[in-house]
Amino acid sequence: MSNWKNFERRVADIFGGKRIPVNGRAELDIDHAVYGIECKYRKNLPEWLFGNAIKQALQGSRKRGIIPIVVIGKYNSPDIFVLTRVDDFLNATKEESNEKQT
Repeated sequence: MSNWKNFERRVADIFGGKRIPVNGRAELDIDHAVYGIECKYRKNLPEWLFGNAIKQALQGSRKRGIIPIVVIGKYNSPDIFVLTRVDDFLNATKEESNEKQT
């Protein structure tokens, strides 16, 4: 079984979704009620982003006990993206969900 399929299964398990098998579609990789999950599995990731920036966010957040995120924008684009570790994301959304229920 290929590594990217295993990665998609792992992501589906983490988020409580179901992997959608490839069938020439232009859809998401994981079927989930809340999140639109598209998986990208690469051998190498940009060091400036996944090494330097995330490391800086982790170090700065650890001291204060807050959630580390990296916010990314492209020059002359209105789009803004957030990068964080999956465990931090799930903990943050779980806390938010618990706050809404009380």
